[in-house]
Amino acid sequence: MEIRAALIEASEEIARAIAGRRVAALRPWLAPGFTHRSHGGEAVDVEGFLRGIEGIPGEIVAVRVENLEVDPTPTGVLVTGTQYAAVRIDGTLHEERRGFVDWFVRIDGAWRIQAAVDLPLPQTGGTA
Repeated sequence: MEIRAALIEASEEIARAIAGRRVAALRPWLAPGFTHRSHGGEAVDVEGFLRGIEGIPGEIVAVRVENLEVDPTPTGVLVTGTQYAAVRIDGTLHEERRGFVDWFVRIDGAWRIQAAVDLPLPQTGGTA
């Protein structure tokens, strides 16, 4: 399978695992030394990231990735896009779109995420 198609499929599978809080399915996608950082937040390792998934409040209604871009380099692949998430808490639906950057590397022939960052999307409209 071509790299672009493989990493789009991987990103979609990871989103489905997050939606189902299936941390056992997520763990193999994370490379040794994995680091996740949210914009303005602290870096967390594999265990901190997985605890964060388990601790998402409410009912996860949906998680999906959109607008994916895949940029291979000699040492890894940069995957960027938008993550859409919908969570129902106390009967209220909360929806959010955030940008993300995932750095995939090959380990023993399999693609794994070495580093991940999520970022707020730029604000649209308004005046400066």
